[in-house]
Amino acid sequence: MYMSIFIMVVSGALFLFYIHTICARALRHEFSHPYSEPILNALQLEYPLVREAFDSNSSANYPQARHTLECDFVTLEYLLRNGDGTRRHLSRQEKILFLYFRLLLFCLPVLSALKVREKEVVLKLATLLQHFANRVGERWEVGAFEIAPASRES
Repeated sequence: MYMSIFIMVVSGALFLFYIHTICARALRHEFSHPYSEPILNALQLEYPLVREAFDSNSSANYPQARHTLECDFVTLEYLLRNGDGTRRHLSRQEKILFLYFRLLLFCLPVLSALKVREKEVVLKLATLLQHFANRVGERWEVGAFEIAPASRES
């Protein structure tokens, strides 16, 4: 009984370590220039404000930060999944980054309640959103997004 629980815990820890390592390697990818600026302005994303608030060590409101980061994630995820008509599926790396973001977002309330590394997790979430915004901006600049004209009903 105890051995099976031990094996499950070790397996879960190795899985999380594997995901973290893959994501850290993916986030080291450097873009030729900051593609995210036009995306930030066009979509009015708020994750840079959350990052600034947590960097400045001001009083942090974790539930509000979590909601803001989640809303920005939903927007960027939709654009990455549906904006590029030439690509049918996300890359494996993007899927793992999405999974990692959801995992960190799920853990944030628990970490906040326990007062354990919550600031670090919020900054990591903001870094992931920065990466997603750069991906969207890169695809936008390349011209990969299809903009369908609005249909009018007569």
